[in-house]
Amino acid sequence: MGWLNGRPFKLALAGALFVASLSGLTSCGSNVTPAGLEPTLGFQLVDGGRVAFQAGEPVPSFSYQGRPRLELGTGWKFQPATLNQVLSFQPRKQSLKDLELEAAGRQTLEYEDANWAPATVPGSTSVPPEGRPVDGWYRVSFRPPTDWATETVRLKFASVNYLADVWLNGTYLGYHEGGVTPFAFNIDKALLPGARNVLAVRVYDPPKGARFDVVPWFYSDWWEYEGITGAVWLEASDPLHVVRADVVPHLDAADISVTLQNSSAQAIDNVALNVEILPAAVTTANLLNPDPVRLVPPTAASIATTSIEGMTINTNSVIAREASFLFSGADVWSLKSPALYVVGIYVSVNGIVVDTFYDTFGLRRIQVDPMSPRLMLDGQPIAFTGAAVQYEQVSPPVNGEPHGGVPPSPADELKLVRHAQGVNVDLLRTNHVPAQPELLMLTDRLGLAVWEEIPLNHYTPATFTAVMQRGLPQQMLAEMALRDFNRPSVMFHGFANESTGIAERTSAMQILHNLDRRIDGTRLTGQAMYGSDPTDPTSSPLDVAGYTFYYGIFYGGTRPEPGTSNALRLAHETYPHKPVMVLEFGDWVATNGGERQQANLFRDTYPSLHASFDTQPDGFVGSAVWWSLEDYWTDIAGIGVERFGLYQPSGLLRESGVVAKTAFGAVTVPGAPAGRPSGGAGTAAPVPEPSHFVLHLSFALLLPCLVLGILVGLMLGLRRWRLGMRPRRVS
Repeated sequence: MGWLNGRPFKLALAGALFVASLSGLTSCGSNVTPAGLEPTLGFQLVDGGRVAFQAGEPVPSFSYQGRPRLELGTGWKFQPATLNQVLSFQPRKQSLKDLELEAAGRQTLEYEDANWAPATVPGSTSVPPEGRPVDGWYRVSFRPPTDWATETVRLKFASVNYLADVWLNGTYLGYHEGGVTPFAFNIDKALLPGARNVLAVRVYDPPKGARFDVVPWFYSDWWEYEGITGAVWLEASDPLHVVRADVVPHLDAADISVTLQNSSAQAIDNVALNVEILPAAVTTANLLNPDPVRLVPPTAASIATTSIEGMTINTNSVIAREASFLFSGADVWSLKSPALYVVGIYVSVNGIVVDTFYDTFGLRRIQVDPMSPRLMLDGQPIAFTGAAVQYEQVSPPVNGEPHGGVPPSPADELKLVRHAQGVNVDLLRTNHVPAQPELLMLTDRLGLAVWEEIPLNHYTPATFTAVMQRGLPQQMLAEMALRDFNRPSVMFHGFANESTGIAERTSAMQILHNLDRRIDGTRLTGQAMYGSDPTDPTSSPLDVAGYTFYYGIFYGGTRPEPGTSNALRLAHETYPHKPVMVLEFGDWVATNGGERQQANLFRDTYPSLHASFDTQPDGFVGSAVWWSLEDYWTDIAGIGVERFGLYQPSGLLRESGVVAKTAFGAVTVPGAPAGRPSGGAGTAAPVPEPSHFVLHLSFALLLPCLVLGILVGLMLGLRRWRLGMRPRRVS
């Protein structure tokens, strides 16, 4: 998607990666100490099920809750610093003391930071066009309410790029690696309610290409925004609280898994868990309101309720409980009618509610037709018309270029969604990273599908081996899937983009697919393979076969045909039972400003894709995604702005946008707020008793010992009895 030294960047980069793979470099480069830093997320079995833990705590929901919260969006300061790369990637048991020596007091409450520069959070230390990643330290002071002394408080980060170490009042909370996914810490032991507190964050981003064992590892065709790039906030709750509620949707049912935590130092008896399903109505008044409760009409009645009563939750423990509901006449979530529901969770002790939790969800099913290679949404064949979107502010333009900077505001994301609707796009591919939460809120409410992915971009056999051994892609996928569990618009999870290697990539795809199924199972899995090799076999473990198609641009001659049609045929022959997802096709605007070349590429490519849409008899193409909806900044030297957009930065349609609007309009049109509450009736379905895993495991381990003990006892008893029956000798 650009030119490098006069050559197509994609081909030049592919060649560079191939050479790097063959050069015998270690997993971390020739002169870099291999990373010993471990992923922080894993899964544990608790009473009632399997729960994700991170930094010693169950992974919470990051959706908006009406609990007491303190936004940490002002008052930040930043100091650039040269940070030690070796220390950054060593295990913290080994490196923490040295990191704190390097910090020289910056992490403490008393440190004087008056001379530090003000910093924007969320924001970035590297803003285009001149900005380049700058490592360093962030600090912010705040004063939490006094009454939080009796509450449990979590510190939540939406994203920090790339490696964050966090201290509160000099107490080390932990670290997180990965620049595009959220993380949290329990701060009960370090927080000073009613007093001045100081949060310090050390942010390090290794130079791209310097390490093989990070994600992403090489220069990316987007702008890398380093720093605290997402929101930061504190959220307080009762020590007995809902950590998260995950909804597995069906077309006429929903299974809900609730994670509860007792963070107090005493067991709590007579706990009740009540689960309620409520209707939702999206209107222009509540469209941008993140609070799920605001979607519930004031006079709305419950659709269904259930309760689990009489529970005892032990001190400092986590449990999971299940609830299931059956619906009749319910509204399913679709592109034309994106019906949502709200799940409400209420935790009470002795009849008094101590915590509430709300989230939205939709009843929908995306699947591959078991009888043919077509996508089915809610039981109906569908082929998506899509566009790629970027992780940055696009407007208002600056000097005619995209605005740049992160994160986009809800209003920015709404403008993006309106642009997508304006050209009849119904699928957004979120570049090569997870989607912004604000974007997903709107795609849920306005009816667009989303393909989001983790940034395994341009990986090679060596780099796949390095990062999979470290477990980083697995952690990023889990964080993305858990964050967006209840988002009906997220229909696809992507695992890699335009990567090389066969055995290593196939293995990675299999591992990630299996993990995705264990966490969620309601999305389809895929990757974006080079379209120049339609026989690439590495999507065999995945649900769909995704490709990037640039025939007539980077390969296949000077025109899209016959290369596009031949490649589609070969892709279908390679994957006869999978939908073929064309995840990129496009062209940039010519340097002289002419738009005709870009528009002609669309005219010459799209008819071949549309002719094989899986909504056609014998069709097999599930999507045609244009790269991209809008222009965007790139880190690639000598390019600056990638002008692939259907829109100009000013918001005006390009000629390609006019062509796409007409072509895509023949397929489907995204929905809009109807203002009508979701309807139907529901009833709670019986669910099995919780597994009580620990009890069962103990029983399973002790039973053989008990049986063996009984047998030994019986044998000894029998022997004594036999001895006792023998005639005694008389001396």
